[in-house]
Amino acid sequence: MNALLSTSPLSSIDTVNAYLAAFSEHNIESALQYVSENAIWHIDGDPILKTVGIVQGKAAIRLWLQRFPEGFQPIDFKLEPLIDATPDVIAIGHFRHRVVSTNAIADGDFIIRFTTSNGQITRYQIFEDSHMLSKTHHSNNPQLSTLVNGVEYGWDDQGEGSTLVLLHGLFLDRTFWNPLLNSIDKQFRCVTFDMPGHGTSGWREGLNLNDIANDIALWIIENNINKVTLVGHSQGGIIALLIAAKYPQLLDKLVLVNTSARAEISSHMTLWRERQSLLLSLDKKNIKRVFEDMQKVKYASLWLQANPIYAMEDINKQMKADATMFAHALDAAVIQREDICETLKEIKVNTIVLAGTEDIATPPAHGEEIARLLPNASYYAIEKAGHSIPLEMPEALVNVLTK
Repeated sequence: MNALLSTSPLSSIDTVNAYLAAFSEHNIESALQYVSENAIWHIDGDPILKTVGIVQGKAAIRLWLQRFPEGFQPIDFKLEPLIDATPDVIAIGHFRHRVVSTNAIADGDFIIRFTTSNGQITRYQIFEDSHMLSKTHHSNNPQLSTLVNGVEYGWDDQGEGSTLVLLHGLFLDRTFWNPLLNSIDKQFRCVTFDMPGHGTSGWREGLNLNDIANDIALWIIENNINKVTLVGHSQGGIIALLIAAKYPQLLDKLVLVNTSARAEISSHMTLWRERQSLLLSLDKKNIKRVFEDMQKVKYASLWLQANPIYAMEDINKQMKADATMFAHALDAAVIQREDICETLKEIKVNTIVLAGTEDIATPPAHGEEIARLLPNASYYAIEKAGHSIPLEMPEALVNVLTK
C-alpha cells in the first residue's frame, strides 16, 4: 500500500522550474531541495566575480547562492520557456544587474544547461558574456563595445527605467551627453553610443547614414529592448529619423536636437571638401585648424567665451583621435548626405524637435520644417543656444524628456 502511495520524482522541467522559483525569491534552503548532494556548479569567467568557478556539493552551492546578492543587484530578468532535453533542461534569458562592487550595469543574454536525475539538479553550467561581466567588475565605466556588421561600436549603459538611446553629432563622442545623464539616469536607462568614426567606434568601407541606422536598429533588436526613446543630435538626428522611418516598431518616442532633414547646401560643399582634405593630410596644423573652425560652428559664441577650459580640452581630445576617421564620418554625414524630407511624412511616432536660436550650423528653420512635416511633432526653439543644446543648455532637453 505504501508503495502505491509513493510520489514519483518531478520531471526535469518541473524540477528546474521549482529551483528557479525558489532562487528568484532568494529562498536558498527551498532551492537546495532540488539540488543533489554531489551536484556540480560550473561558471566560467574572470575570478573577480563572486559567482565564477567550479564547485561541488550542497554546502559549496549553498555558499554560492548566498554570495550571489553580494555581487549583483538584479534590475531586470527575463526567461523564455524552458526547453526539455531530458535529462537536460535549457534555460535561455536576459539579465540586467547592477554590479555591487563598482555600481556599473551588467546587461546581457545567458543560456543555462541544467542536468537532472530523479527530480534533482546534478549539474548547472551557465554560458554568458564573461568579457562584459569582467569589464563591469573592474570599472564603473567599463567602455562596452561590440562588432555590428563589421564595425566596432562603443557605448555606455547606465541608469534604470525606460530606455533612451542617444546618438551624437559630428566631431563629438558619447561624453557629449554627460551633462544630461546625471539629471535623468534615475528615471531612464541611458545608452550613449560613439557614432562610427568617433570615440572608440570604428568604420568600414562605404559606410553611410542608412547603414549606421540599420546597425543601431539591429543592436536594439538583438539586445532585447522593447521600445526606446531615440534621441538624435545633428547627424545623430538624421540617423534617428532613418530608424524611425524603417523600424517604427522599435520606438516609443523620437527627440531631434539641432537636426536638418535636408542635404547639405551645395554652396557649402567646397568648404566641407576642403576640411575633409585637411583632415586626410595628417598635418597637425591643418587638422587643428579644422577643429578650431568647427568649434565656432558647433557652439554658440557666448557659450564658448564662457567655457574656455572646455574649448581647449575639446580641441586637445580631437587632436588625439584618428583624423582619417573624422574624414570618413564627415563624408557620410555631410558630403554624401541625402534629402529625406519626403520620408518624414511616413513617420508617425510622437516627436519633439529642439532647435537653438543661435545655431549657425543648422538654423532653426530646419527644425521648424521637420516639425511641420512630421504628423505628430512638437517644436521648441531654445533661446541663446547654438548647435549643441545637450551641452550648452542640458536643462532644456531634461525638461522635454521628463515632462
